[in-house]
Formats: sequence, structure tokens, C-alpha cells
Amino acid sequence: MLKFFRTIRKKLIEEDNVRKYLHYAIGEILLVVIGILIALQVNNWNENRNAREAELFLLSSLKEDFELRYNELLEFEEARTKTINAIHELNLIINNPDELSANEKMDSLLAHSLNALSFNDQFKTLDMLFSTGMINQLENEKLKRSLIKWPQLVEEMMEEQRARALLRNSINQELMFEYVAIRDVNEEFNFRGYELKKGQPVTFSSDYSGLIADPAFERYLAQLEFLLSTNDIDSKILEEQAESIISLINREFD
Repeated sequence: MLKFFRTIRKKLIEEDNVRKYLHYAIGEILLVVIGILIALQVNNWNENRNAREAELFLLSSLKEDFELRYNELLEFEEARTKTINAIHELNLIINNPDELSANEKMDSLLAHSLNALSFNDQFKTLDMLFSTGMINQLENEKLKRSLIKWPQLVEEMMEEQRARALLRNSINQELMFEYVAIRDVNEEFNFRGYELKKGQPVTFSSDYSGLIADPAFERYLAQLEFLLSTNDIDSKILEEQAESIISLINREFD
């Protein structure tokens, strides 16, 4: 009988040892799993932090690009207004030839009409976002949609810019070469501080009476004003879009 009890006691001790071992093994496994999960979480956190830092760096560069283009749009808006006002003055002179002003004023008015107002549509950071597909990684959906829409708005404005260049290089160039002492007009051009030395000798005198009497000149001014006016509408849309994009980017740094 004593032997029987000893056998049972031995089995109970062995079973208890097995349970303790199992508990210990399970605890060790749980510690390993928890350690792995913590390591993965830290790694994910580091990756997310690095991705966010890279995104903010790109957004900072993008903001600089848009601020430059926004200021350029404002500058062109002011110059465009001056050009349209110059066209109105030229039309008044065409309708009242007896009030043909001194050559200096005509030179100045024509100088305004020659301003190409060529908007720089190059956005290196934005182009990189599109070409690499990183545009899809931006977290701000509204900003993403605004950036995707930007090239289309620029293209709509560039259509008038290209049309003005074609008009200037065809009709206007012929008129200027026939009637105007180009050097005198160029000396009145002062956009962005680009001023030529005045008083350079010329061998050809402007025939402004002939210019304002030529129907092609009035047609040229009408077409130029139309293109500038439509360009002004598209430019204001771009200004609003640029303002919105800059504001959305600023919020990302708050």
C-alpha cells in the first residue's frame, strides 16, 4: 500500500513539473512574440516618421515653386493691365489722328504692347512627383487633387500666351518693321528693370501717322486685347489655385 501511494505521489510531482514547464515555455513564447511585435511597431514608426519627413521636405520645395509662380502671376497681372490701358490709348489716337502725341509717348505705348508676358510653366518638384508616382503617396487628398488639376489650368492659360506670341511674330513684327524705329521703342521697355541705354543713334524715323492709319494695326490691337483679356481670366483662376495650394501645404506644417 505504501508503495502505491509513493507511485501516485511521484506521478503528481511529475505532472506538476510538466505544468510548470509548460507555463514557463508559454511565458517565454509570449515574451518573444511581444518583443517581435514591439520591434515591428518601432520599425513601422520609424518608417512612417522617415516617410513623413521626406513628404514635408517635398512639400517645402513645392511651396517655394508655387510662391514663385504666384508672385509671377501677380506681376504679369499688373503688366497686363498696363498693356490693355496702352491699347486703349492707342485706339483713342487711331480714332483721333489729330491728337497724335509726341513720339516719346507713342514709343512708350508700343513698348507696353510688345511685352510677351511669358509665364514660366516649369515646376521641377511637381514634375518629379508626377513622373515618380509619389503624388499618390501624399496623405492630403484635397492637396493631391489640386496638384493634379494644376497642369490643366496652366495649359489653358498657355494657349493664349502662345497665340499672343504667334500674333506678335507675324502681324505686329511686320507693322513694327515697316513704320517704327524699333530701337526707340525698345529704349522705353522697362519691365522688370530691363532698360536699354537711351539716346542710341537710329537711321530710321518712325512713321506713326502711317502706322495708325494702317487698318492692320487696329486689327492687331483688337486681337491683342482679346487675348490679353481672356488670358487675364485664366490667370486669375491660376492665382486662386496657387493660393489654395500654398494654404493647403502650410497646414501640413502646423
